[in-house]
Amino acid sequence: MGTGLVDHLADLDRSALVELLRRRPDVRREPVPRDLARVAQRLEGGHSLALAVQRLDRDTLEVGRAVAVLGDDAVPDALAALLDADPALVRRSVDVLSGLGLVWPDGAVLRLPAQLAAHWRDEVARGEPIARLARSMPVDELRRVATAQGLDVAGLRKAEVAQALHDAWHDPAVLRQRIAALPATTRALLAEICGRVTGAPHGPSDDRVLLDAGLILQDGRFGYVAREVVVAEWLAGARPRGVPDLPQAPDDAGRVASGALAAAHEWLRLTTTVLDEAATTPLAALKGGGVGKRERARLVKRLDLADDATACLVLDLAADAGLLGRTAAGYAPTEEYAAWRESDAPQRWARLAEAWFALEFCSGDRIVDGKEVAPPEPLLSTAGQVRRALLGAVGDRSVRACEAEVDWFCPWHDLAADEVAHLLALVHREAELLGVVVGDSLSPLGRAVVAERDGGDLAAAVAGDLVDPTCEVVLQSDLTALVSGRPDLAVTRLLEDAARPESRGSATVHRFSPASVRTAMDRGWDAEGLLAALRGLSERPVPQPLEYLVRDVARRHGEVRVRPVSSCLVLEETLAEELLRTRSLRSLGLVRLAPTVLSSPAAPAAVLEALRQAGHFPVREDESGALTVERDETRLASSAERPARDLVTPEDLADRVREAGIGHPEDTVTGARLAELAPHLDPVEIDLLADALDEERPVTIVYRGQSGAYTKRVVTPYELHHRRMVAWCHLRDDEREFTVARIQEVLPPE
Repeated sequence: MGTGLVDHLADLDRSALVELLRRRPDVRREPVPRDLARVAQRLEGGHSLALAVQRLDRDTLEVGRAVAVLGDDAVPDALAALLDADPALVRRSVDVLSGLGLVWPDGAVLRLPAQLAAHWRDEVARGEPIARLARSMPVDELRRVATAQGLDVAGLRKAEVAQALHDAWHDPAVLRQRIAALPATTRALLAEICGRVTGAPHGPSDDRVLLDAGLILQDGRFGYVAREVVVAEWLAGARPRGVPDLPQAPDDAGRVASGALAAAHEWLRLTTTVLDEAATTPLAALKGGGVGKRERARLVKRLDLADDATACLVLDLAADAGLLGRTAAGYAPTEEYAAWRESDAPQRWARLAEAWFALEFCSGDRIVDGKEVAPPEPLLSTAGQVRRALLGAVGDRSVRACEAEVDWFCPWHDLAADEVAHLLALVHREAELLGVVVGDSLSPLGRAVVAERDGGDLAAAVAGDLVDPTCEVVLQSDLTALVSGRPDLAVTRLLEDAARPESRGSATVHRFSPASVRTAMDRGWDAEGLLAALRGLSERPVPQPLEYLVRDVARRHGEVRVRPVSSCLVLEETLAEELLRTRSLRSLGLVRLAPTVLSSPAAPAAVLEALRQAGHFPVREDESGALTVERDETRLASSAERPARDLVTPEDLADRVREAGIGHPEDTVTGARLAELAPHLDPVEIDLLADALDEERPVTIVYRGQSGAYTKRVVTPYELHHRRMVAWCHLRDDEREFTVARIQEVLPPE
């Protein structure tokens, strides 16, 4: 019996095992494997393999496929011969695959996880071999193909013709050369045909070139492609060429660093501005979830955001970072927001940057089947995979040069050329907004994001570059306040109460007016308290015009007092006469009850609003005559549980499993039941879901609803009831039942 992955892991020294676990961080998430057998099981699981394959470049992917095609003959020299490649390039790719735990040595032969080997063979070596296809083919058709291939088969019987073709095609180089000589359009057609070979018959090709070249067998109305042709067609474009020689980033390093800091601080300001707004006025939610276009347009206009795409990105990152959630009134900051807001810049930016790097979609591309999925609802997309692979490849290179070679750095994407171009433009813009990319260069902040992608401390990594600027407030004689830097919550609340923003940016301008100061007094401020707070904002004295404004508004504030009757107005006699004669107030139906008392059938809120519109400064009192302070209630969404991404270090896990030894994975009772209900899930997925049920731990599932739509959500299961799983859904913040058979994937919590 050959060497399996678990045996290979047992043979690794500690440093090699630690490095492998560092490169496969998903293995370190709860429930962490208890022994080497479970580590191997997790490494060979479909989800873990998919994540690892996303780290492969084109050359390494093709070498991996070659290992799958050669099977028991997959030795390094044979790989180089099959791919017609420089052995040094093959060794480089084998080292990458080995470092990720995707190949391991079994003597001289390289082995792959069975699931990955089957997948790669299905991609490049599908269909029946010529020896098997020949059994059902007319002998004349076999002779036609053999003659087209330059073989002399005159007088040979059917079995001999089939053997001649088999012998001629045993060396893929023969077919590869013939395919390379085809016209470009014919090669494209052959590639399309080979890409959809499933063993089922195809319709006859209308391109006579392929028939004349003997690359397609025809039987009546159907055409067939032999496996040898499929492999040769793949090999014609699979030769490793080495890492592309790309130009260095042309931008000045100092300009890149300063530009990144400016962008990062601006993004933090935008996020804080939007979430502060949502705290007092929750963002209206659509019935199906998400913030609709109309509400986003209001947000863009009110907060001076650049465009709708910026608003979408703010909402997506805030929600994914656990700072924005849904309440009965709409989307509002979570309970975690206050602590995040008061933390320093590296911690705040790192939380948003990590959310962006892990995001599986681009916020600017939310159209699915012709309809928008409103933010911050999650999407399934390959955009996140392309983002991570591209930025991970940039280093010191030109970002745009790397984008031009995206098919080499991200060979596994399934997007058309125009879709890739659109996606890259979105990724580039988002990266610039966060300060990850500046111009054509990866910034120091971007390098830190890539370097710490496997569970490092991003906040610590950027602490030396990203520092909160000192907040300065300058009160000016034109009744404005110029605010630079990051104001703390107390300063923000004071300015929200007493002034209105006029412009936003790295420095914001707030304007004081009679209406804004009246609002502050409606919210409980008096003249002396407000002036004292304003003096505390700056070392400079409060400008005289601003002090006069505050005292004048304070003098007039409360000149009319409104009590519930429906409404009772208590005021001076002369002012009562004025109100009774004011045409714009006739709709209130004011009636004199006494020289200084008026009544109205309108509600107090309507009376207050009408009086303010008419230029008066009323206050509201309760039934006893006590002043009622008017302040918008801050609404908070409950903080959804955010599972830790990496709960153990690679060193800790390596020590644990080395001490435990190989072990023997066994199904639990729950696991056995789940395997019956969902036989399409692999053992790793069953193990994850069973652990989540038994321990009531969060887990990520991809679920297919009754409509056929797929959603990805974090759930905490706590009961298996017949064919259904009862769980708390963190996406909907409610209890839900899930049909186990409809669970398509099970992943560690994200």
